[in-house]
Amino acid sequence: MSETGKERFILTKAYEVAYALFRLAAQMQEKDFAEPLRASGIALLSAAAAEDYSAAERSLRVMECLIKFGGDVGMIGTANVDVMTREIYALDMAIAERRTAVKTDEVNVAEIFSRPEIAEHPADPEKEPSPTRIHTEPVRSAEPAIRQPANDSAIRQSAILERIRQSGNCRLKDIQELLPGTSERTIRYDLQTLLEQGHIERIGNAGPSVFYRAAQRGNLSRPEVSVSIPADAENYVPNIG
Repeated sequence: MSETGKERFILTKAYEVAYALFRLAAQMQEKDFAEPLRASGIALLSAAAAEDYSAAERSLRVMECLIKFGGDVGMIGTANVDVMTREIYALDMAIAERRTAVKTDEVNVAEIFSRPEIAEHPADPEKEPSPTRIHTEPVRSAEPAIRQPANDSAIRQSAILERIRQSGNCRLKDIQELLPGTSERTIRYDLQTLLEQGHIERIGNAGPSVFYRAAQRGNLSRPEVSVSIPADAENYVPNIG
């Protein structure tokens, strides 16, 4: 993806996230909570449009906390919390990739210095060639190829799925105990991926009462979510190309 393509993706994704936040806030009765939710969406969209990615990352942190709090107190459904967490994660990764791409590569100073030429010594015609040595050591078999480690997300999701299958019913805090070094946002992203792949089911609506279990056979359909981005949303994205 070109630099322009990355910037357009970030702006489009920021627009979609802000749009979804406004849709959620419009249905809330708690206006004191809805207003900060809208404000975080506006801050994210403004930062993305200005290509101020440090400010965009700060807005994502605030937004992530608000969405988690809204889910815990029952103002945002668990399905929507998972969807928003997944989209925030995708946007955060895109911003991190863009920030890494703009860094100037370090100069390799070794290329500056000249290397001494090695003189070839002519063969001594008076010196008889030494007899050819026959190697009697056994030929060693080639070392087996080193297997590359699997993708981190695949490892996490496999571990989560195994824990859910073993426990029967598994809550978010149980999975956090399984993966203490992994953020809650990443765990929610993995759970949403397993849900969409049909490996697990979510039981409950919102808050700590939600738990996950292995999907029953024959029930592998993708879950429905109530927050969606309209098909014409991209028409509102300013032309930055």
